[in-house]
Parts: sequence; C-alpha cells; structure tokens
Amino acid sequence: MTTSTPTNTTNTNNTPAITREILVLYGSQTGNSESAARELSSLLPAKLTPAKIAEYDGPPLLSLTSRVLTLDDFLEVERARWTGIVIIVTSSYGVGQAPLGARKFREWCDLVLERFGYLPEGSDDPHDERGRKYKALNEREKILKGVKFALLGLGDSHYSTFFRNPTVIEEALTTVGAERIGELGKADASGTGEMEQSKVIDRWIEGIWKDLAKVVAEDYHRKTNGGEFQFEESEELRKEQLERAREETWKLCLEIFPEWKPTNYWGMVGVSLPASAVLIGIFVHLFFYGGKL
Repeated sequence: MTTSTPTNTTNTNNTPAITREILVLYGSQTGNSESAARELSSLLPAKLTPAKIAEYDGPPLLSLTSRVLTLDDFLEVERARWTGIVIIVTSSYGVGQAPLGARKFREWCDLVLERFGYLPEGSDDPHDERGRKYKALNEREKILKGVKFALLGLGDSHYSTFFRNPTVIEEALTTVGAERIGELGKADASGTGEMEQSKVIDRWIEGIWKDLAKVVAEDYHRKTNGGEFQFEESEELRKEQLERAREETWKLCLEIFPEWKPTNYWGMVGVSLPASAVLIGIFVHLFFYGGKL
C-alpha cells in the first residue's frame, strides 16, 4: 500500500509549473523505520515549498509529490521506477540482515556489490576516502547515474552488525553511480541522552530538508529576462538516465527473481489454440460417427 502527499502551487505569473515526485522507501521490522518514513513524507510539502526551493536558485513554481512504499514493493510492484531523488529509511535485523519489506532489495544490493563492487583486501587497485578497494567501473556500468538518495539507518549497537544493512544499501547504490544527499543517518536504539534513537531521527529529518532543497534546485538553471523567470533543464537527459536506471535494475531483479517475469499470455494462447482445435475435431467426430475412426 502506498500513500501520496502532493504540494500544490498556483501559477500567478505565467511561469511554467514543474512537477516532481520524491519516493520515500523503507524496510521495517518493528515499525520504527516505517513511522519515520511516513513522517518524512507527510512533512515534505511544508518543508520543500516552492519558496524554499527558490531560495537555492530553483524554480519559484514547483509541485512536489511524495509516495511511501517498502523497498521490496519499489522493486516488484513499481518495477524499479526510480525518481531523481529517493529517501530511504531502513534498519538491520538479526545479524546484519534486512528487515521486513527490504529483504528482496537487499538481495539486489548484494548482487550489485558482487558484480560491480569492492575488491578483496590486498588489491593494488585504487581506494576511496574510506580506504575501500573498488572496481574501476566504466560509464555504462554506472547504472544509477542520475539517481540521488538520502539514507536514514536504524539499528541497535548491542549487536556488532547493527548498521550492516544500511551500510550495504549505501555502498551498493553509490557503487553504481547514485549520489548520496546529506549525512548518512545513524539512529541507535541503545543510544542515550542526546543520542537516543528518537532524538537522532528527529535531528536527521530536520537537517535533511536543506540538503534536499539544494539538490532539487540544482536540477534547474535560472535566468532572468526582463524581470521574468525562465527555466532551462536537460529534461531529455534526465529521462534517459532514469529509464536506464529502471531497465538495468529490473534486469538484475529478474536474475534473482525469475518468477517476476511477466507471463506471455498471447504466447500461451498461440500454443493452446491449435491443441483446442484438435480436441474439438475429435469430439465432433465422436458425436457424428459414433467413435468410428
């Protein structure tokens, strides 16, 4: 089930209105991640208003919509229809595993890292700022280029693998070209005082709006012409990148979950029609000729 929260803008100066969707995706074992995801979606219209976007040189008229769904539904139901910006809220479960609603997405992330990800320890290849070795990917392998994401992770530091699932998701997405927005949220269920999990979640949510507003605005280039705003954006490139992200993500999904392949009903009809004709012929013969062949 998904929910949608739109913002509405009124065009008062003939400026072209622009609509964008931000997906809020979650995986949740106890409900905390889902609650945070729904809070983010409900706050989004008031926090990312056209006026706020315009403060960062973005268009003054921009309608943003937000939908909330699980990470797994994003893959299976939505067929990985990436938006330019996604917000992910998820925890770890057990020994670093994915929680409910994120297990299939985690399998996809594991495959991404296996195929495109980091090299074993001791490799002489280049490493990033965290000291991780990585494969040198060409542009075609950066299948999520054009996708940006914010990530809030939940867990419990009583377990040594408490942040493993958010970490794997972050590594998988960035490995294939997605860009993270803002700070990687890290909310610990065992935190106390100012590091209590609910307080960390609230601070992360409050702090992410500025980063999101900047990224939304960066998609546009604003110029004035006689005091009237005009906007230019590489819309075709944006659409191409997101469609390619969808196609390549879905291809990997079908490797892991072949049962997701759509059934070719027309092919089934094409096979069944000749067989049906033969059976009808046999029944007609039996009816008129008493079974004598």
